[in-house]
Order: sequence, then C-alpha cells, then structure tokens
Amino acid sequence: MDIRFIDFKIMGDERGSLIALEQNKNIPFEIKRVYYIFDTKKEVRRGFHAHKKLKQVLIAVKGSCKIHLDDGFDTKEIVLDNPSKGLYLDSLVWHEMYDFSDDCVLMVLASDYYNEDDYLRSYDSFLEYLREKSAHNEQQYFQHEKAIVESNKIGKNTRIWAFAHILPGAVIGENCNINDHTFIENDVVIGDNVTIKSGVYIWDGVRLGNNVFVGPNVTFTNDLTPRSKRYPDSFEKTIVDDYASIGANATIVAGIKIGKYAMIGAGSVVTKDIPPYTLWYGNPATFRGYVCECGKKLDESYFCEACQKDLTQKVVSK
Repeated sequence: MDIRFIDFKIMGDERGSLIALEQNKNIPFEIKRVYYIFDTKKEVRRGFHAHKKLKQVLIAVKGSCKIHLDDGFDTKEIVLDNPSKGLYLDSLVWHEMYDFSDDCVLMVLASDYYNEDDYLRSYDSFLEYLREKSAHNEQQYFQHEKAIVESNKIGKNTRIWAFAHILPGAVIGENCNINDHTFIENDVVIGDNVTIKSGVYIWDGVRLGNNVFVGPNVTFTNDLTPRSKRYPDSFEKTIVDDYASIGANATIVAGIKIGKYAMIGAGSVVTKDIPPYTLWYGNPATFRGYVCECGKKLDESYFCEACQKDLTQKVVSK
C-alpha cells in the first residue's frame, strides 16, 4: 500500500506557528485542487471511494479524525491529529474517514481537478478495477522471475530483468528496458522508451523523460545534506529531460535538470543544470561542446555530417 506520512517543518516565534506547503517540494505533486471537510458529526463516516489516478495529501489542520485504508490486499487504520503531519495517498487506495472530533477541519490537496470518471464509488467496483488492471499489466510487460515488481504502474512492452526491485509508487512508461540489479524507489517517474543499464539506483524525487539513456552504475542522489536517520521535509527533484544520455559511472548531484538531448560523459560528476544539446564531462563536469540529436559531437558549423542536420537554430537558441 503506497501511503506515507509527510512531516512538515514548523516555523514560528512568540507570535505563533506557520507551516508552508509547496507543490513538488514537501507536497510530492503539482497541486490542482484544495478542499476541506468540517462540521462533520462524530458518528458520520465519509469517503467510501478510491481514485484511479488521483494522488492526495490529507492534513488535519484542526482536531482529529480516523481513516480506514484498503488497497485490496491490506488494510490500515490511521489517526490524523497533527497539522504538521500529512498523509500521502497514492491512487487506488480505498479510504473512509470517521470518528471526527467536533472541531475537526480536514484539508485535502489533490493532484488533479475534479473528474467523476476518476472515482471508484463502490468497493466491489474498486476490487474489479484492481483485478482488471492486474490482468492487463501481467499481459503487457515482461518481468524476469527473479525481479521484484511491487508497482502496478508499468507500461506495455517494458522489460524488467533479474534482481531489479521496483517499489509500489514508481511509475514506468512503455517500452522501457530495466536491466539487472537496479532499484527504483516510490517517488520516481520514468517515461517511455527509457533504457536503464545494470547497477543503477533511482531514488525518490527523480524524473526521467522519454527516450532517456542511463548507463551502468550511474549514481543519482536526492539529499544535499544527508545524515543517517534524518530525513528532509522533501527530497530534491532531479529531472532528466527527453532524449538525454548519461554515461557509465556518472554521479548526478540532487536537484539539477539535464536538458533535452544533452550528453553526459562516463565518470562525470554533474553539479549544475545542463542545457539542451550540450556535451559535458569531467569531475566536476564542464561544458565541452554541442551534440546532435543522434549523439555525435558538432563542430562550429553546428551541422551534423552523420545525419545531415543543421542544428544551428536549436543550439544557438540555447
């Protein structure tokens, strides 16, 4: 079941306390809708639905309530009674709220606008949807018998090889190739046609666009000030844009963006944003020129002999 608590940083002084909520930072998605529930009687139960795609964060900004959660396999009972603690709910989690205190105000942050088609309003329809989705996934992608795949968000024709481990919240697109000995955490989104070579660990906060290449033993990070058993309010977001390539054994420091068609050389340590169509390598990685969409290095004319393309407009505009 992909649920977790998010601890929000409390700021304040003698005047009182303040908590800031920021999308794609301490809230792990773009906030499209906010609503709140109040004046609910203690004996009333609310919710009784799941969402096909919507993600939510629930916060008891005042008072308390209990929440029953069910992913079709396991159930949990959660108490929300602290405005500095949010409950993250992924899609496909049946939830019921109950035992509201008289002063309870339950705020919900949602990842998309209201869409009735996204709701599963009966428990039977929820279970049926899970069965259909599971059957669909089993038919659509390949999983090696020695791989551990806990996510049900894997695109068709994706191949996942031996000793890969993919956690429940990960989202992986179509036609990807996930090689041996890889690990993919919950808050990871991978696009279509992505190649991830062996020995790559992809941590919370990493976003890979379409057609990205990640070479063997590439290292991603997500915390700029790591300490054992101490966790930030939110992990840094690292974005690798469409068609970018990262060479073997490169290290990608948390919180940067690698632009479209960029090329990172083997063994590089990338410490800053990388513009599109550029070539970087070294420790620390430095700018070494421009590359074509085919990957060949361009000379000063910005014309690629290999594929007969003039990249002047795309390169100069960067």
